[in-house]
Amino acid sequence: MLSFEKKVAPMIESIYDTLTPIEKTIAKYFLGVIPENESLSAQEVSKRLFVSIPSLTRFAQKCGYKGYRQFIYDYQKGKQEETNLQSYRRQTTTLSLSQSMM
Repeated sequence: MLSFEKKVAPMIESIYDTLTPIEKTIAKYFLGVIPENESLSAQEVSKRLFVSIPSLTRFAQKCGYKGYRQFIYDYQKGKQEETNLQSYRRQTTTLSLSQSMM
């Protein structure tokens, strides 16, 4: 399991200086905090960022993916793994605290 922090974010950061200004806009978006209920479809993201769908595809390809859909799949999978890990840590911390109070 490769989480977002181990795979997607470092990839974007490692190529950031080679990106065009439009691609840097896309990179900043994906490195920022995106609400869980926000659509990441190419159409919606292109409207939100005022970029073209081909720009999203080129950005994904520069990140090492075949296209935007593959990038988004990996991005969402990594974010879900990160959420699951944070939830697990909270549960184990709560359990540890309650056991130490006994």
